[in-house]
Amino acid sequence: MLITVLMIILGSAPLQPAQQLTQQDFLNTESTVLELADRSTYVLGPGDIVSVVVEGGSSQILMSAGVSPWTQCTVGGDGYLSVSGIGAVSVNGITIDEAQHSLQRKATGYYPSVRVTLSLIEPRMLRVNVGGMVDQPGTYQLTALNRVSDAVLMAGGISTFGSRRGTMYSESGDTLYIDLNIHPGSVSYVSNPFLTNNAGIIIDVCENPVYLLSSASGIETRELQRFDDFESLLARMGGVTGNISLLDCRVIRGEIRIPVWDQEDGFISTELLPGDTIFFVSLRDSIMVGGAVAVPGSVPYNPESTVRDYIVTAGGTVSMAGSGITVQRNGREAVFDGNAEDAHLLPGDVVNVNYNWFNRNAVLISLVTSLVSIGITIYAISN
Repeated sequence: MLITVLMIILGSAPLQPAQQLTQQDFLNTESTVLELADRSTYVLGPGDIVSVVVEGGSSQILMSAGVSPWTQCTVGGDGYLSVSGIGAVSVNGITIDEAQHSLQRKATGYYPSVRVTLSLIEPRMLRVNVGGMVDQPGTYQLTALNRVSDAVLMAGGISTFGSRRGTMYSESGDTLYIDLNIHPGSVSYVSNPFLTNNAGIIIDVCENPVYLLSSASGIETRELQRFDDFESLLARMGGVTGNISLLDCRVIRGEIRIPVWDQEDGFISTELLPGDTIFFVSLRDSIMVGGAVAVPGSVPYNPESTVRDYIVTAGGTVSMAGSGITVQRNGREAVFDGNAEDAHLLPGDVVNVNYNWFNRNAVLISLVTSLVSIGITIYAISN
């Protein structure tokens, strides 16, 4: 019966036509999904797989000529891109935008009203040789979208005594300079060129090394530049990370320990010398919450969180909790202006939620109760 009613309802409801994907929608989808590279800088070469979308014109004429609305093509070993119904154009060594312009010009000669769009689907594969001061020298397979830093990472990264500088030798005989230090004021490398097929990458040895020592990453070597101090070195490393205690960092030079940060003046300008060791002290990036909470333990540090937020993250207080809260910082009790629950903490702080008076003194209460009970018993026996 139920099935019959459903069939009647469905039969009486007018069927909605399926939504058709227009040519413009298809082009917009193509440009969104397939834009893997910067069209104005990516240089095409043999092995690149591209899509060719043809819009407009007389569909009957286009179909009879073998032109498809969408075609996937591969750039041939001779650098030519062959498109059915349009012909072949040379795209080797030119950008995607330039290749699209050449293909459009050729198509317009046959079909004046058509519009051609060219997009990269899959970049060509490259073989790259990585050597010098890397952990795993060898030959690696990457794509034309990868840069030198990707090849170095695939080769295990720069070895302990390696520089961030080097050279890339292309198959055509060109020599490109490599500098994987961070450009001051940005998050990009100084010189990190795109890879080319059969390129050779050599990472140099540090000539004027300074050694970085930390508990988190062990020992690392950086190459000094002229008049480098701690601040300029950090800038080439990408800046100060959030878990470094600058006040506790030191430059170790023989028996001398040189501070790098002043609480009032900031960075201390001391020129670094080859052979110096910089000792980095990392702050703990968590807050310990204990006492009368549901889940005592470590809570991730958040500079925006208050003591109350950390207690909530630790499961909140239990029924035996009292009203007192203490915060320990560097082994001492921290003092805050106002309500302690609204205070902001520092990494490594320890929050303790006190139990109520009865629970804190449970042992003493039990002892007193026992003594009173014994006293009453002795008094009763003696009388």
